[in-house]
Amino acid sequence: MSATRIANRYAKALYRLMGEDPKKTRACLEQLQTARALFDIEPAAKVLISPVMPQDLKKKLFDAALVAAKSSDELRAFIEALVSAGRVDLYPIFVDSFARLLNEAAGVVNADVITAVTVDAAVVASLTTSLEKMLGTKIQVSQQVDAELLGGFVVRLGNRMIDMSLKTKLDALSKSAAL
Repeated sequence: MSATRIANRYAKALYRLMGEDPKKTRACLEQLQTARALFDIEPAAKVLISPVMPQDLKKKLFDAALVAAKSSDELRAFIEALVSAGRVDLYPIFVDSFARLLNEAAGVVNADVITAVTVDAAVVASLTTSLEKMLGTKIQVSQQVDAELLGGFVVRLGNRMIDMSLKTKLDALSKSAAL
């Protein structure tokens, strides 16, 4: 079974455990993201990812982060179970899956906006507003830069894609000229 599928199952289990209360689940997500910062600290990440490090040490690291984030006992017990199952490597994917579940429950769609160069926030906000009107739903945007696009933008919304990039237009023109 793939790591993403396993992480999705853990995320769904935690979502059900939290009782689907929006306020409680949002607080839970913030606490999970605080503990996720352990993976950004090189010595902590080495301990967490290492298969030879004792699970007790990994549990203590997570527990310290979750206590600092003022998490509930049930959340700490859930993460302890995840560590005991040897699934620490899935933690970042699990947190992303949990965030996606919360967004879906709130009717928010995640969108990746890919541009050739970095654009200012006003342009992204304008594009977000246009997409929300077009789709009739709230959108949470993350921005990426891909210089290969040459110009324009690409928007990915789940399994949909809006490609307004110069690269795609030039490729289409090149193919039609070759015919």
